[in-house]
Amino acid sequence: SLIEGNCDIAQASRAMKDSEIQKAISRGRDPKAFVVAMDGIAVVVHPSNKLSNLTKQQVKDIYTGKISNWAQVGGENKKIVVISRDSASGTFEAFNALALQGAKVRPDSLMQASNQAILNMVAKTPASIGYIGAGFVSAEVKTVDIDNVNVDKKNVLSKKYPYSRALFMYTNGNPQGMVKKYLDFILSDEGQKLVEQLGFYGLK
Repeated sequence: SLIEGNCDIAQASRAMKDSEIQKAISRGRDPKAFVVAMDGIAVVVHPSNKLSNLTKQQVKDIYTGKISNWAQVGGENKKIVVISRDSASGTFEAFNALALQGAKVRPDSLMQASNQAILNMVAKTPASIGYIGAGFVSAEVKTVDIDNVNVDKKNVLSKKYPYSRALFMYTNGNPQGMVKKYLDFILSDEGQKLVEQLGFYGLK
């Protein structure tokens, strides 16, 4: 929408790609990025799953198909049901880069269109694994530490948690007028409180 000139502010859960920036410039736009919040991509399992930690390598191997049974990572002898976001999602692209290093998700994974859809499916599928933004975590699912690091605010802001990501707002050129006022509000103490209320992590 920003590239096409259809909006004043574009929200993104990943950074713009170089190709997107070049496309914007070719159309006379000048994208400026503003980090407005931080998020951790939480790896979630069914509450009945006894595992509380996975390594980055194990997560990658589960999602690429090298590991297909929970017994291979110290869990019960059950086939792992892999749930992923669809490839059009910014969360998918961030997880693909941070967790899979660009490797392809196993072909039998169940692709879902939203964080909420993944949460709902993991909540009713005992042998499943999924990933969602930290703001969507609820008591219906259980988060798994990654390399013994929890997806809490301190670990996300310090980027100690390996699947930490920035959340962006993009403007066309340096913001002015109402656009600047809105961004200033988002980055103010009051705006950052709203970020926290929504389940994401403020920048301070």
